[in-house]
Amino acid sequence: MRTKLSILLLIGFFLSPTITKAGLDIPKVKSHKQRRLPFFKKRRLEVKHNKWIAASLDLSLGIFGVHRLYLGTEAHVPVMYTLTLGGGGILILADLGLILLSKDIETYSNSSHIFMWRKEG
Repeated sequence: MRTKLSILLLIGFFLSPTITKAGLDIPKVKSHKQRRLPFFKKRRLEVKHNKWIAASLDLSLGIFGVHRLYLGTEAHVPVMYTLTLGGGGILILADLGLILLSKDIETYSNSSHIFMWRKEG
């Protein structure tokens, strides 16, 4: 077993310079200019969200913040929901109340705040 591993390592060591040199011959072609986005900014799509889907995700997977992912939030929000187990259940119930009692849940979509009722600004 050791001999096979050492042979594979030696072959890889001697072939790696030829593999990297071969990659230099390929010309780089840019067909269009891409616009770079900052790391934390995402492209936001304008999508109508269903309040019943958001409520069912809140009830079933609320401690992980999946309902917030459905509504289009930043990546740090579900991480905080998971670490605090949904804010001890308080954030889950508050979000469920907001989702069910609001006429338009698009006001809460694409929010980057931990508390979804907090206004952007």
